[in-house]
Amino acid sequence: MIPFDLPTFVLVAAVVGAAYVIFGISAFGAALFTVPILSHFFPLDFVLPMCALIDTAAALALGTRVSRDADWSELKWMVPFSLAGAVAGVTLLVNLPRPATIGGIGAFLIAYALYSLRHAEAVRAAGRAWAPVAGFVGGAFGTLFGVGAPPYAIYLAHRIRDKLAFRATLSNMVIFSVGMRVLVFAAGGLMLADRLIGFAVLAPFALTGLWFGNRLQARISRAGLLRVVSVLLLLIGASLLARALAGG
Repeated sequence: MIPFDLPTFVLVAAVVGAAYVIFGISAFGAALFTVPILSHFFPLDFVLPMCALIDTAAALALGTRVSRDADWSELKWMVPFSLAGAVAGVTLLVNLPRPATIGGIGAFLIAYALYSLRHAEAVRAAGRAWAPVAGFVGGAFGTLFGVGAPPYAIYLAHRIRDKLAFRATLSNMVIFSVGMRVLVFAAGGLMLADRLIGFAVLAPFALTGLWFGNRLQARISRAGLLRVVSVLLLLIGASLLARALAGG
């Protein structure tokens, strides 16, 4: 049985399709829209596992095309710490009260949006010592908030200047991250039938959006896209934070 009524399904499908246009352009960012918006309609323990499955499918579809350009020396330092962070995040997920989790998502989105608006173009190189930090924080935020890629993107933007190499490396990190997130959710008993059905009916819309975004990415400046995304994230984050302060 589909876990949506028809009006909700139309809205959710449109949100998912649009979010994965962004993913196709930047190799990350879909969950920054899908998780906060869908959490207005469904519980987080439904939204996060379902979105993790959709992210996995999209990341695999994109990653198989661009893997040859990835910087694997960066990935080998980030992946193990991302797994440790994912385990820590899911432990908090099943114990934190709902308003605190929603508020955490909102605060994180606002902080990330402000960072992006100020640092649309990375100019200073970061040391390799930040790789474990980015990996752990991204893994924890992935299972706790469903938005693990921004810490990876921030770190890699300060390490890799080439646009294709950055996009390919981030795409492969997202594959590892969301794949681990799916396994952690499954081990925690959160991959129930309604999440699988939701994934099955929404994945075609995600892959369609991904196809359009991948075609558009060569025509859109990365800095311009990040500015638009940042403004939208500020609005979504503020909405969720206000909801959390009102009691969830």
